[in-house]
Amino acid sequence: MKKDILDRYDKNDNGELIIKISAKRVEDIYNDFDKESSFLKKDLNEELVEYIIDSVKELSNENFIIEFYFKEKITENEITKIKNSIHKFFNYLTELERKNMKEQIKNSLIFMAIGVFFTAMAIIFGEHNDNVVQEVISEGLMVAGWVSLWESLATFLIKWLPYTKKLKLFNRIIQAPVKCS
Repeated sequence: MKKDILDRYDKNDNGELIIKISAKRVEDIYNDFDKESSFLKKDLNEELVEYIIDSVKELSNENFIIEFYFKEKITENEITKIKNSIHKFFNYLTELERKNMKEQIKNSLIFMAIGVFFTAMAIIFGEHNDNVVQEVISEGLMVAGWVSLWESLATFLIKWLPYTKKLKLFNRIIQAPVKCS
C-alpha cells in the first residue's frame, strides 16, 4: 500500500519526492482576508496548508521537496518571499502547538493538585467516619480524586502524542526545500 501512495509523487534527481503545487498567481497561495498585509505576514491559504500537511503525512519519513508552479511569471524576489512565507507560517503553527502543549501541562498539573487534595481529604474523612454520611462523603471524595488524577495522567500518557507528532510534522515542512517554477 505504501508503495502505491509514494508512486503518486514524482521524484527529482536526488531521489526526493516532490509535493507539487500549482497556482495561477502568487497571491493565490495566500489567505484572501489579509490581502493588504506584506507577504511575510500573510496566512497561507487553508486548503494549501491542509494539502501540504496531508502530503507530508502520506510521505511518512521519505525525503521531499515542495515545488510551486505558477502560470504567471514570478520574480526572484517573489520566490524568496514564498520560501520565507512557507517557513514562517509553519514556524507560527509550531509555536501555536507549543502553546497548546503548555496549556495542557498547566491543566494537567491543576487536575493533579485537585486529585491529590480530594484523595487526601478522602483519607482524612475515612479515618474519622463515625456514620454513614461521613463514609459516603469519604468515598465520593476518593472517586473525585481518582477521576482528577486520571485526567492528569491521561494528558501525559495519551494526549501528549498528537502534539509531538504535529510538532515533528511541522518541523519536517519547515526544513523542506521550497522551489518555484
